[in-house]
Amino acid sequence: MTKLIKLLMIMSTVFSSALFAQATTSPQQLLESVTKELFIDIAAVNGQGTASKQAMATIVEQRLIPHMDVKFVSFKLLGKHIKGLKREQAIHFIDAVQHYLTVTYAGALMKYTGQQVVFESAADTRSEFATVKTQIIASNAPTIDLHFKLRQSKDQQWKVYDIVAEGISLLSAKQKEVIQRISQVGIEQVTQELASK
Repeated sequence: MTKLIKLLMIMSTVFSSALFAQATTSPQQLLESVTKELFIDIAAVNGQGTASKQAMATIVEQRLIPHMDVKFVSFKLLGKHIKGLKREQAIHFIDAVQHYLTVTYAGALMKYTGQQVVFESAADTRSEFATVKTQIIASNAPTIDLHFKLRQSKDQQWKVYDIVAEGISLLSAKQKEVIQRISQVGIEQVTQELASK
């Protein structure tokens, strides 16, 4: 019995250490790690000649979505329409937003052909929000500036909620479109439209 208790205590310590290490990962370290794994997967798919949108969607689901604050993004997209939203409607909308993000990023990754990704500076993590500045460098194209916006959740995990490309916030641009569309056709219709992209 004593051996079992000691084993459980060791396992608990190891598990707690793993959680602590994950929780103390900085936004820049998180993005560098995710990007590295992402590009390894893309290279493997490209090497097999199976670089379909579905293959890319699978990579996005496995590598990116777990590090995105889909719920926060969903509520931001709803804007003023969050008032009076039923729980079931919110769940369906969040699922639709996750599908939309998966398809959108899968499409963007189809254009990846080995460009260099450089993280310019460490993020300021003194609050629950942080920004990591990044550049996408290609030999035959202009350098693209990206700013990853991250938010720290209650469990101390950093998650991406927006990408600012060349000064344009993807979240803000989509938010205006979604809010206007909900005003025109309602939440149910917009949920269906996002889910069918």
